Amino acid sequence: MVVPKFILRFDDITPEMAWSRFDPFDELSMDQDLPLLVGIVPNCLDQTLVVEPARDAFWDTVRGWVDRGWSIAQHGYTHQYVTEHPGLLRLGSKSELAGLSYEEQFAKLQAGKTILQQQGVWQPVFMAPSHSFDEATLRALADLDFKYLTDGCGVYPYKFGALTAVPQLFATPLHFGFGVYSICLHVNTLSEAEIDRIVGFVKKNRSRFISFEEAASVRTPVPGVAMAMRFLTSTPLRAMRRLRG
Repeated sequence: MVVPKFILRFDDITPEMAWSRFDPFDELSMDQDLPLLVGIVPNCLDQTLVVEPARDAFWDTVRGWVDRGWSIAQHGYTHQYVTEHPGLLRLGSKSELAGLSYEEQFAKLQAGKTILQQQGVWQPVFMAPSHSFDEATLRALADLDFKYLTDGCGVYPYKFGALTAVPQLFATPLHFGFGVYSICLHVNTLSEAEIDRIVGFVKKNRSRFISFEEAASVRTPVPGVAMAMRFLTSTPLRAMRRLRG
């Protein structure tokens, strides 16, 4: 029987994030042996992401996550929005990368990758701030040996340029009854009620949660469904994101 599969994805992971809201998910991961997908900002200069005092030994913590089988995505470079370009997905009106030249984007992405490599945590996964990237971003990522994007429409992985995109549609366990769903969470803004709902859902549906690596290898059981779902979800997704602001 075909059943939906889920990934827990966390954006905006920085030394000064809301650790008090993230800790329940770290504990959930240990309790349920659940690998998470976390987007690390290599050199965070975005002051809106300064929420709680910096946790000591941040990079030691990240290395510990790697040892536990978590997937690490490079979440931009500094997380500073410098253009109003909507990117290829057209989900917003701000970007750290889209609209810049290939050379500018390559330099930023390479600088971020170098930091993660120096800390021993780089993996070939990219998570674009505000879901915004363009053709130059994809070229630069491929030239820097990235293999995966955590973004895109639809419910099955597909090729986006030279990379494999694992779609991201919702911030809740909403699903269509089949496919792969990346539940996108921003811990800095989660309420206690939202945390409780997600934790409760995971505990009740642990068998449906998989790692990002597993998700990237999922294929549609019916030819044509993946492309159809990308088409059917693209316009509603843009409308939902506009309503959320």
